[in-house]
Amino acid sequence: MKRIASIFAGVLMAASAAAQDFTFTNNNVIPFSLNPAMVGNANAMRFGINHRMQWPTLDNSYTTTRISYDQNFYKQMASLGFSYTRDNQANVFKQNELAAVYSHNIRLEDEYFVRLGVQLAFNYNYYDSGLTFDDSYAGEGQNTLPTNDEVTENHAAFMDFSFGAAFVWDNRLTVGGSVYHIGQPNNGFDEKEASQLGRRYVFHVNYMQDLESRAGLWGRRSESGTYLFGSANYQQQSVDVQGSEDDKRVFRMAAINLGCMTNPVLFGVADKIDFTQSYGGLNVLSFMVGANYKGLQAYYIFDLYTSKKDNGSWSHEFAIVYVIPPKHYRYSCPVVYW
Repeated sequence: MKRIASIFAGVLMAASAAAQDFTFTNNNVIPFSLNPAMVGNANAMRFGINHRMQWPTLDNSYTTTRISYDQNFYKQMASLGFSYTRDNQANVFKQNELAAVYSHNIRLEDEYFVRLGVQLAFNYNYYDSGLTFDDSYAGEGQNTLPTNDEVTENHAAFMDFSFGAAFVWDNRLTVGGSVYHIGQPNNGFDEKEASQLGRRYVFHVNYMQDLESRAGLWGRRSESGTYLFGSANYQQQSVDVQGSEDDKRVFRMAAINLGCMTNPVLFGVADKIDFTQSYGGLNVLSFMVGANYKGLQAYYIFDLYTSKKDNGSWSHEFAIVYVIPPKHYRYSCPVVYW
């Protein structure tokens, strides 16, 4: 079996990283990154771009870029979206995902809906030169020994399917869950079955309170400019370590986000906890500042790793969202963006 070791210490091997999803701090900027059912929840045409830089001061930095588009079709009670994501790990391992997402709304009664969503994705992963193998290490971080391993393929391509559902109360309260990688596709290189992309389970809740409701703006909340909003989510995914069936770990992460908007400015703070035992339990505090102008929204997020301070312990995330309201209605629906 070809065991690929990463070029950096203290982080999982590349084969393991290939079996784990990329993640953003501000998943609500692109809602269907957590749940396919949330595509089109702004009831408008929406374009977004996210860029995340993790551990930027180190040679093993991660960068993730995602471009997305989604749109709601009001009369058909349906929404459609597309996204492209590129994840660059230590400038060695590259992940590419092209996804199409569809959701359908079911009206239970006025203001109460159930959203059902599916995602079909094509993934193409590969690695560049710079990898070393586990039998090349001479000790003390040196990789000077010749390897006995040979890799004839440096890429993996596969299709993927995911499903999600959510209960929505007039875009004020959303409770949902999703399952990604339902078929657990093989994503190994030389030996395709050596690594599987484990199912990722997501549970999330979002809530938004209009602080101008007493001014008679309920029913026209898109005209309001002052909100409190919050969200929480939990994610869990089993991943292979070195492609061994006997050596697996479970990635588990929870996040709580609180924010406010006083148009045109947004602020937010979040606490993110990674329960993964391999990491020793990481804790991250995140701070967000954003601005909104005529449908154009921009965000900056700073992640501070409070549990460890010796690993380039911060990350930067940038997001731009542009919303075009439908012609039949002047305003799009307000949504939680933190």
